[in-house]
This record gives sequence, C-alpha cells and structure tokens, in this order.
Amino acid sequence: MGPLLNKAIERLSSIPFEDMGSDSRESSHVLLREYFRRTNQFLNEMGVSIDRYPIFSFAKVIGESVNEEVYKACPKADLIQNPYMKAICYCYLEISELADRGVSSATRYVDLYEPIIKFLERGGSFTIRQGELLVGSSAYPLTYWRDLDIPIQDISDIALERVDKKDIG
Repeated sequence: MGPLLNKAIERLSSIPFEDMGSDSRESSHVLLREYFRRTNQFLNEMGVSIDRYPIFSFAKVIGESVNEEVYKACPKADLIQNPYMKAICYCYLEISELADRGVSSATRYVDLYEPIIKFLERGGSFTIRQGELLVGSSAYPLTYWRDLDIPIQDISDIALERVDKKDIG
C-alpha cells in the first residue's frame, strides 16, 4: 500500500461512524457544496455522464480497475451501515490507490473526495431518500445538482470553524 492509501485508511479509521448524529452544522453545507462543485468539474472535464447521484466509482469512470483488496484495506468501512456513506469511503480508497499507482487522472483529482471526507470527519451524516440527499433537516434535490453553478468554497478548518461560530453566534 502506498502513502495516499495509507493516509485514507487512517482518516477513515478515525471517523466514529457508529456515533453519527442527524444534526448538521452550517459548515456541513459548505462541504457538501464544494463536493458537488468538484464532482461537477471532474465529470465535465472528463466528459462523463453518470446516474443522478453524486456517488460513483472513480475507477470505473476513468476506465481503471483496483485490486479487491483495496476495499478490504479499511475494515471499519465494511461496518458502515449507511450504503451511501460506505460507497463514498470506497470511492476515496479507490482514488487514493490509483493516485499511489501514478494513474494521471487520479493524481490530478486526488482531492475530489476531500470535502465529503472532511464532512464525515466533522461528524456529518447523510442519506438519500426519494431523490434527495438529506443532511440534518436540509434536503438537496438530486434531480438537478449537475446543473448547478457553484463557486469555490473555502474548506480550510479555519474557514469552517468561522462559519460554524457565525451560525451559533
């Protein structure tokens, strides 16, 4: 295993998936918007169309394969009950492994999943029901997310903390 995959395993292993709540902070929405933006940018640049959800196998989209062992590299990911969050974790492991192997598309887009992984690390949780991505009491309709023009979001820890303090204050 390469350094990026090892770091991905370390990050995923530190997320308390079993204790995820249903509350959301304002920073959760910043992180989700940035994930949508990055995903849109990647798909547009690759000229790829996917199903309506922003969750897809990075390896399949770029026509690469990964060893099945990659999906078993993080035992904690296997225990995630939410199938969408589990899929995101597997996608993150895929891109990390491909970048470690020097696959150019993976190297170029290695930070694609950073916002959604940061969202999970900060206690974020989501599900998809009836065509909507649900976060806390908010719903993101997934019928038109590909058509959104989302500006770049600052997802640095300092900026996210500032957003959350404003929400409380």
